[in-house]
Parts: sequence; C-alpha cells; structure tokens
Amino acid sequence: MNEYFEKHLPYRTRILLAHYKMTHDLDGADKPWYSDPAWLEACFVASLVTARMYLNVLGIGKEDNRLTPFVARRDDITVDDLGGRRVDVKKLFPDEKQLILNFLTMADKAAAHFTSPMSHDWDKTHDVIKIVHRLLKTQLYDPTGRTGLEPLQAY
Repeated sequence: MNEYFEKHLPYRTRILLAHYKMTHDLDGADKPWYSDPAWLEACFVASLVTARMYLNVLGIGKEDNRLTPFVARRDDITVDDLGGRRVDVKKLFPDEKQLILNFLTMADKAAAHFTSPMSHDWDKTHDVIKIVHRLLKTQLYDPTGRTGLEPLQAY
C-alpha cells in the first residue's frame, strides 16, 4: 500500500492538476498560457482521464445518465483497498452531483472515446478537478493519516 501513496498517487495527482496549475496563478486567478498550445491541450486531456479515474477510485460511477456507486473490477484499486472511505454519491451536494455527472459524460465523449461533438461547458472542468482534489483529501488522505497530497495551488 505504501507504494501507492509514495509513487502512484503523487504521479497521478500531478497529472490531474497540471492543466489547472498551467492556467492559474498562486491565488487561483486565471493566467494566460504563452508556450506551446499542444502542451496545454495534452495536459487538459490527461487531466480529464485522470479525474475520471480518480472519481472511480473514490467510488463514483455513472450509469444511465446518473451518478452511481462505482463497481470495481477484480484488479481495480479503490479507496477501499487503500484504507480510505468511499464517497456516498447520495451525500454530494446537488450542484456537485450535476457537475460531476456532466464531467463524466464529457470525459467519456471527449477523452475516452472519439465521438460526435457535444455541447459542454469546458470551464466547469476545473471546478470538478477541485472537487476531486478535495475528495482525495477528505476520503483518502485524511482517513489514512497520510500527508503529501499535491497542493492545488499553482507553482
């Protein structure tokens, strides 16, 4: 289990936060990106995939256009395996539920599958990234007494 907290979770969390940190200053205000747009785009897609993965790790899934408890496969690692607590989707705030549901739908379409375009408020992606980060802290790091969660603030 230490390997996950020392290696895999920090690595994935840096991916989760990369796009956010590239486009926000230390106070969380938007900042422009002046370098290669391909780096920014790659980090955006990587953050979508990673946030989707983390929502599943935390116990949040999607079925029939609603949030459901995630059903892990035999080889999936979840907070249960790491000593944390699953998110009870019923206890999420209604606005968080809708944000997460819209995000999962968009992430499925935009990152996990190559499909017809759909309307989505891309600006809400960072709101979901912040929710995922908070849930990692409250549902995994705090219950296990672990420190070392990558901070949300920009570099």
